[in-house]
Amino acid sequence: MTFLSALLAAEPAHEAVKAAAHAAPAAQSTGPLGDIMDTFSRFGVDKPHLIVQLINFTILAFVLYRFAIKPALGQLEERIRQAEQLQKDRSAAEARLASAQKTAEAQLVAASDDAAKILADARNSAKAAIESARAEAQAAQIEVIAKAKAAIEADRAKMLNEVRGEVSRLVVETAVKVLEQNLDDAQRGRLNEAAVKQLAR
Repeated sequence: MTFLSALLAAEPAHEAVKAAAHAAPAAQSTGPLGDIMDTFSRFGVDKPHLIVQLINFTILAFVLYRFAIKPALGQLEERIRQAEQLQKDRSAAEARLASAQKTAEAQLVAASDDAAKILADARNSAKAAIESARAEAQAAQIEVIAKAKAAIEADRAKMLNEVRGEVSRLVVETAVKVLEQNLDDAQRGRLNEAAVKQLAR
């Protein structure tokens, strides 16, 4: 601010120089630079004010750049970096999601295949168990029938033996009565054997 104050204090001296410059325009007009300065002076711009304005503009540009533009650019770069990071994270998340979906689908297909295999194994096991139970039932039925036949044959043989014995006894008794004689044990045995032989035919 001291420099600006000094420039403003030097304003009256500048006015005097300006008046002198208007008084002798031919003396200052020295080439193209002088012509440019004449053009600027016609518009009210003189050399000391132009230098002060350039210095002010440079200071303002530096202050703006240092305290406004540079932080804004830093924030913009940070936001761009964050956006790029978010894009990378999003791409990675989408890739993980796609991978998880593929894994889930593969697991679902594998589980479905396992379930179908387990169901087929269960059906085969049930069928085998039914066939085994049926075979066991048929074997048990055949065994029961065989035992029943054997029991019937045994009962029949027993009854036949009892009937033969009873018939032979009756034959002997009848023969004794018919012959009206007493038979000894040997004769009775022969008659029994003969009767049994006849019944066996």
